Amino acid sequence: MNNSKKVKKEQLGMDPGTASNRLKKTLMFELAKKLDMHWCFQCAAEIEHSDDMSVEHKTPWLHSEDPKGLFFDIENIAFSHKSCNYRASRGNYPKSLCPSAAAYRRGCRCEGCKKAKKEYRKELKSRSY
Repeated sequence: MNNSKKVKKEQLGMDPGTASNRLKKTLMFELAKKLDMHWCFQCAAEIEHSDDMSVEHKTPWLHSEDPKGLFFDIENIAFSHKSCNYRASRGNYPKSLCPSAAAYRRGCRCEGCKKAKKEYRKELKSRSY
């Protein structure tokens, strides 16, 4: 380990690469909150902590006709709870029925899903934290 990395590790209390990744994740989470994008793609609930947030590919890129294109397509990216993303990638997550707030988060814009999303957000705002 070179001297510069050793000094950084001592001052940060962790490897500089780990610290950099934590900072990037915290920054991404704070920006997602400011843009109102901190809602789970899978369950539609609020993602409350950066440690619980994961990057989600809406359409799976692996084994697709254009894996590289889907992987880097920003329109194919959403955020999910780590646990929801993990379950979905294993095929263990029930698809939300329409109408629901979760179906709205997945892109459905029928009147029932719009209403369900509005009611869900109203309920969240009424909770005291």
